[in-house]
Amino acid sequence: MRKFIPLAAALVATAACQVSQAPADNNLSTADLPEGNDLASATNEIPTVPPLPAGNETAQTPPTAPAPPPAPSPSDPNAIPDSEKTPAAAKQVLDDYFAALATKQYRAAYRMWSGNGAATGMTEAEFAASFAKYKIYDGRAFKAGDTEGAAGSIYIEFPVTVTGILAKGGGFHLSGPMTLKRVNDVDGSTAQQRRWHISSSGLKPRP
Repeated sequence: MRKFIPLAAALVATAACQVSQAPADNNLSTADLPEGNDLASATNEIPTVPPLPAGNETAQTPPTAPAPPPAPSPSDPNAIPDSEKTPAAAKQVLDDYFAALATKQYRAAYRMWSGNGAATGMTEAEFAASFAKYKIYDGRAFKAGDTEGAAGSIYIEFPVTVTGILAKGGGFHLSGPMTLKRVNDVDGSTAQQRRWHISSSGLKPRP
């Protein structure tokens, strides 16, 4: 039996040597990791995604742009600016009328009457001829009264005075009311009708 003891001892010594050369089981230290890599990469683990900060648990989408305003509907072709409906606009018509007469622009003055001049009760030629007796004609309109409405139209009256020189010599002085009107904003009316025009004149010689 003694001849088997050396063989058994040799086998035990060989096994002990092999065990001492085997790497340690998952006992890596930071010194054993490759430089520049963390433990997750060294052990092939998937890194954990950090949680979102409080209040941002869901992805925020950019704010939606406001919808564009609806396209404006076509304007009324007969509409006129509100500024042309005021008493000041009516007075401006009278100021322009007297300026036209002062410079003998009788055609322009005639068109400032309602009905494109028809409210004068004269033709354009007759209207012009009626001013032939005046050498200088200077009209002035003063503060208007209140506007009044009737039969779909609006009326406004101005006190007026006219001074000047007659063609045959000598001065003259007229005074009285002049009334302007415009058609109210009713269906079927034209832009021209909605503007102020001279409707009547009460100018009379003043002693």
